[in-house]
Amino acid sequence: MDALILAGGENAKPLENNHKIYNKALLMINNIPMVEYVVDALNEAKDIQNVYVIGPKIELMPHIGEKVSQIIDATDSIVENVNIGISHINNDEKIMILTSDVPLITGKMIDDFIEECQNYEAFLYYPVIKKELIIKKFPQTIRSYASLKEGTFCGGNMVMMSSSLFTTNKALLDEVFQKRKDILKYAALLGAKFIIKYLFKCLTIQEIEDRAAEIVGYPVKAIMVNYPEMMIDLDKLSDYELILQALNK
Repeated sequence: MDALILAGGENAKPLENNHKIYNKALLMINNIPMVEYVVDALNEAKDIQNVYVIGPKIELMPHIGEKVSQIIDATDSIVENVNIGISHINNDEKIMILTSDVPLITGKMIDDFIEECQNYEAFLYYPVIKKELIIKKFPQTIRSYASLKEGTFCGGNMVMMSSSLFTTNKALLDEVFQKRKDILKYAALLGAKFIIKYLFKCLTIQEIEDRAAEIVGYPVKAIMVNYPEMMIDLDKLSDYELILQALNK
């Protein structure tokens, strides 16, 4: 399948200001822009054919121009960027979509995720991992977690999906993305019953999958993974230090 990396948007957060950059994808880690780590992982993955990047073409071209199929200039909208990417891929096969800020990811992690996804019939697959696995490997990291009946989980920064699901649910997916850091707002999208069950920690993964499928009109599947690195995105200065330390081990 093909892969799409989201590397667009201008940021004005402490991380970007500290490193004097306007786009997080261009953050240098060991003299390599962060997005290049993700590109390299996708190129290593045996199940990924073409890699497309949505981001500042002029700035990215010297670093990854020869490593990807195409770099496409981004807009200010994440959902519109995905839409543009899908239009360039131009097929109805499943595609992999990742953010540019997961430099610890590897080709094997991507292949293992895809292999696990193939055990289920769904139009959207989303990686989740138990909190204890993250804390065991990265005890200093601060992540967003959801406490469910089966345990406490963190979601990843990638998704495998069919383009048909995206084109019929662009508005909903835009709302989901805007609320991605707020678990209660996520629950609110599913309905009042889900908020109550979530607050009492008795909401199950199966219930979320079933309700999500009702909303989008397609089967949705949470995929359990064992790689904490897939969840370590770079949002804060402390994340930068953690990732730098992990890459230099």
